[in-house]
Amino acid sequence: MEKEVTIYNFCPCFKDFEGELICLNDDSLCDIEHSIFAADILNQDASINLVKQFEVGDGRTCYTSIYTYNGCVYCSSQGFKIRIHKEDITDDMLLQAIRLYALGPSQITVDCASCIYGILLALVLSQDKASIKRYLDKFSLEVAIKFTELELDEIDEATPYFETIQAYLVKLLEDQYYWQDVNQKLVENGEPEALVELTSKMELLDRLQFLFYSQVLNLRSIENSRILVRMLSHILRTSRNILGLNEEIHSLIASDKIGGHKEDETLISKIEDYMEKSRTLDHFFGNIADIMKSSS
Repeated sequence: MEKEVTIYNFCPCFKDFEGELICLNDDSLCDIEHSIFAADILNQDASINLVKQFEVGDGRTCYTSIYTYNGCVYCSSQGFKIRIHKEDITDDMLLQAIRLYALGPSQITVDCASCIYGILLALVLSQDKASIKRYLDKFSLEVAIKFTELELDEIDEATPYFETIQAYLVKLLEDQYYWQDVNQKLVENGEPEALVELTSKMELLDRLQFLFYSQVLNLRSIENSRILVRMLSHILRTSRNILGLNEEIHSLIASDKIGGHKEDETLISKIEDYMEKSRTLDHFFGNIADIMKSSS
């Protein structure tokens, strides 16, 4: 007899970003609190009524557990449907992702979450080049809007794509010049090596983002399939470089080794601003690396 509910001891939307626990469901990037949940107990003969008794609904508690019911996949702690790129994940998609990753669901743990998420995202996008172009367009625009603090609630056909991206490119250039100047002054003043390293990495991060957005802009005009594939491979390389550098910077700041900047309010503000954005960069460029790796 088929189970009414099947529970899994992992969640594809769980993300541990350098100690920050985040929920990626529906691209929310919400802070969460991990709570131990004995999913294996329920997994034997769970019913929907029994599962519902464990729901918290506070928007923060995470069991790192999901369940399938009536063809859909749900969060065990909150009861939300699992959504990736604005699409509900079905139980068939989940099982396909598990089969692509491992031999069976018993081998999937919370440590596998990011890999399963990447596979599901690729499935949502159907792994075709046209959908990847649309994804790059939409999410590069969303990040540009978010990071330039433009007053736009929703993205539609009327959203000025080029103007928005160009505004973000200008901001990236201004930030590059800022980090270059700060780095030079820190070196001249003999400030801590870790702080000098941080400012150098921040300048490089802005340069790589500028390169990425320039590549995405060029991608819009490419129709030749051979050139498109080659350009996508360059974008993948840039995304991986941004992803790795972002992790290095986040770890360096979190290590509390940088020092020497307590009196510089502008520098403090810049670092705090980056920490707010770092998880978005990790999520966005991690997604790009996943879907383009899966479609290559």
